[in-house]
Amino acid sequence: MRKFLAIISAVLLAFLVTGGIFAWQGADLSNDGILGLFQRTKDTTPQLPQTDEPVEELNLSYEERLEKGDYYFERGFLTFASNEYVRAANLEPDRIDPYLKLVRTHFELRNYKKALFNAQISLQINPNHLETRLDMIRIYIKLSDFDTAKNLLDSYPISATPDARVLYYQGLLSALFGNHDLAQKYLKQAQVSSADIELSSRITIVLEAYQEFSFTQAAEDLYLSELLARSFNKTSEYEMAIYLLKETLRERGDLRDGWILLGFAYLNMEKYQFALTAFDKAYSLDSEWPTTQYFLGVTHKELAHFEDSIVYFNLALSNSFEPQLVVYRHLADLYFETQDYEKSAEAYEKVLEVSKDDINSFIRPVWLYLDFIDDPKKALKLAETATLAFPDSAMSYNLLGWSYTGLDDGEKAERNLKKAIELDPNLAAAYFNIGNLYTRQNRDQMALDAFQKAYDLDSSGSIGNLAAQAYNDLLKETLSN
Repeated sequence: MRKFLAIISAVLLAFLVTGGIFAWQGADLSNDGILGLFQRTKDTTPQLPQTDEPVEELNLSYEERLEKGDYYFERGFLTFASNEYVRAANLEPDRIDPYLKLVRTHFELRNYKKALFNAQISLQINPNHLETRLDMIRIYIKLSDFDTAKNLLDSYPISATPDARVLYYQGLLSALFGNHDLAQKYLKQAQVSSADIELSSRITIVLEAYQEFSFTQAAEDLYLSELLARSFNKTSEYEMAIYLLKETLRERGDLRDGWILLGFAYLNMEKYQFALTAFDKAYSLDSEWPTTQYFLGVTHKELAHFEDSIVYFNLALSNSFEPQLVVYRHLADLYFETQDYEKSAEAYEKVLEVSKDDINSFIRPVWLYLDFIDDPKKALKLAETATLAFPDSAMSYNLLGWSYTGLDDGEKAERNLKKAIELDPNLAAAYFNIGNLYTRQNRDQMALDAFQKAYDLDSSGSIGNLAAQAYNDLLKETLSN
């Protein structure tokens, strides 16, 4: 169950070497809702548009193809964006813009060989395009061809105004190859030159590794390697982290934290079998360390080894892993996948014990109690708690109305669902739920109208699909009577 990582949330990488813990970037803490009714647990990639072009779009111009590609790129439809840029390049093969956009798109898709191919074409068109030369350096780093990346950096034109990005990569590669004095020199120059907040943050992270090492008297060079590898992980330079850690672990294979750092890098690159091997090695060195147990839980989950994942997450909890919130969310999803709905609901309630900051955290346990466990009283109790915590939220009243429907209290159900619609006239879930209520009450035309409204508000989403199905089923039933 490979997930597209949008790299969406920030990586929380804590201070392993001194006893801290990580939190895996794939642990989604947002708890946003599917169907407006329950939490998303599956692939969160945007729904792709249809591949067949309308007839009127077959003869789009070069500029229109680029514009269409940009439209797809901005919305995360990267493959479709790539197709449009290729079509634009076919129309004007001597113009550089489509190839530059293809470099960016394939880089985001992690298809680095295609990104490199288009970068090479870009340089054939304009050999002096410095941005493309920098892109090629980044691509070779992603391909773990650090020697070629360094050669390109060494031949990069020197300008009167230093490019902080070039200095940054010169610093990283110098660190990678063990020239630490030069690495710090470049990084400090980059820090002075950088006007980009994110780049400045990355530079600081690597410099802090050197600073920390300098504070540690008589520390081994292997310790510096671990500190740098950790900083590479924190700056998303996973290929560099892997290179450095492999060198370190060849020399000392008993470094638990080194194996964890290696597994973490592979995990972020979605190379789950490699991650599993690294975390298993860390576990063999110290089976009680909760960080290792947590990451074994994450890795087994990504590999769809749900039972093993549950075991390791529970071990992490028993050994006081923090934050507990992310573990309970994982467990709730896993128990649902294994159809242990009671434990899934219990895990979601544990999430609520830790944090009630998000109304969406209430949605899935309410849904479980109503549709899987058949305990509407517990659903209502949670909905009432949600309303106390979020008295002005339309979703709170939607949950109340939904729960009262499960209790066959039509009057309270309708009142609360109408309140939800009053607070948010665009909440498709409330229209869908009130449609279901009206269906139960044989108020067929009102139900059809509610389903139609839910569909209109969410025609391309899951609520819209459910509403369309409910509308069609009810319409067939009424026509057959």
